[in-house]
Amino acid sequence: MPNVIASLLPEQLADLSNGCGPASMKVKLIPDSILGVDFFPACSGHDACYAFGEDEDDKRLADRIFLFNLLAAVDEHCIENGIVDRVQRVACREAAFAYYKAVADWGKSAFWAGKEKR
Repeated sequence: MPNVIASLLPEQLADLSNGCGPASMKVKLIPDSILGVDFFPACSGHDACYAFGEDEDDKRLADRIFLFNLLAAVDEHCIENGIVDRVQRVACREAAFAYYKAVADWGKSAFWAGKEKR
């Protein structure tokens, strides 16, 4: 599955993704960035993984990749040079874990949308 995602053109990825939060929401309640950390690429990749996933193992893998990408975005943005940076990093890591927990706990309907459950 990750190899398929990596081979997508940007416009193909854009067609599969709505950013952070469920596509079914009429109002954008889940932000794509937190304190300057851009979670949009991680959310887009997660949406694509869900689109190509075929079973529960694929869902769990997609969710773990999502967490890895969220934490990588935090680490890339937050350099621990002072107390403010450390506070920002902790807050953004907490948000990343909250995003992960939300999809791990509540993402089954999104994962199985349009698919036959195996």
